[in-house]
Amino acid sequence: MVLLKNEGAGSGGKVLPLKSGVKSVAVVGPFGDSDDLLGTWVVPAAAKKYPSVKVLDAVRRAAPDAKVTYARGVDPEGKDTSGVPAAVAAAKAADVTVVVVGEPPSMSGEAAARSDIGLPGAQERLVEAVARTGKPFVVVLVGGRPLTMGGWLESAPAVLEAWHPGVEAGNAIADVLFGKVNPGGKLPVSFPRTVGQIPIHYNHESTGRPYDADNKYTSKYLDLPPDPQFPFGHGLSYTTFEIGTPKLSRASVPAGSLRDGDTLEVSGTVSNTGRRKGDEVVQLYVHDLAASITQPVRKLRGFRRVTLGAGRSTVVRFRLGAADLGFWTNDPHGEFLVEEGRFDLYVGNSSTAKSKVTLTVT
Repeated sequence: MVLLKNEGAGSGGKVLPLKSGVKSVAVVGPFGDSDDLLGTWVVPAAAKKYPSVKVLDAVRRAAPDAKVTYARGVDPEGKDTSGVPAAVAAAKAADVTVVVVGEPPSMSGEAAARSDIGLPGAQERLVEAVARTGKPFVVVLVGGRPLTMGGWLESAPAVLEAWHPGVEAGNAIADVLFGKVNPGGKLPVSFPRTVGQIPIHYNHESTGRPYDADNKYTSKYLDLPPDPQFPFGHGLSYTTFEIGTPKLSRASVPAGSLRDGDTLEVSGTVSNTGRRKGDEVVQLYVHDLAASITQPVRKLRGFRRVTLGAGRSTVVRFRLGAADLGFWTNDPHGEFLVEEGRFDLYVGNSSTAKSKVTLTVT
């Protein structure tokens, strides 16, 4: 699971993790009481025999002393909003609300293309109605693809991407919501702001007119920021991390020695600057500044998931060789090239990492 967003709500600090001693919780949304969170590639008979644990039941077990109420609000794909007032009433009466929305398994996988990848049906209206109560709430997204989030994202203090979690779905979600598990997942795909941005991916090729906010005639939209809603590699935690400036074992290396199997090391220090133990995924990206064939602005060439206690640090190391710095030609027979030039090496916690070091291949 990936924690996409976690901000404050009122004077109580960040919404997540929820306190196990919370007095009242409202669970709303079409998937809050669903036992079909297994995903697309499940034999129908098996899905009936092995239903997934419901989020509602898991929340009740996670907060046994709390008053837990449920209101469906809307159907997964329907337009009927007559159930929204009951969901709003439940949210107003609770200390915190868990809104479980997204796509049913049938909307993902084979033969399930959509022209609009926002929340189906009237689900977005349900989220907006809960937001207008002014009470703390968290949105749990289930589904098999990135979704566009529209205006409701700004009003949601916390968003957890749960995908299709499987048989233990409810328990897994509750473990993250109540902090039994500190989320450390990262996005394996970029989340667009709107379908008009698609295709959008972190490893796109360079353009002759890169984005410049002050220059109209560069690669950008007139009505949207140029970047995705959430970038490849993004993911938050209940603690905080700092990743230091990367270091090279040597500033230059001959192209010939790389072709002969030589390697070099990129390292970076990662520190847990928060108050609890957690996982961070340190990521290494490579950018070949100039090549005979246009290269992506970044290529993921390594990642390490590390677990650190509060206040602890460690050094993460990556090995780079010809396979990381070279590329194949477009010739039908193929030729692998390692060319001379400069390479920017980025180390951080997503594809938007800013900290870098430059390697020269001679």
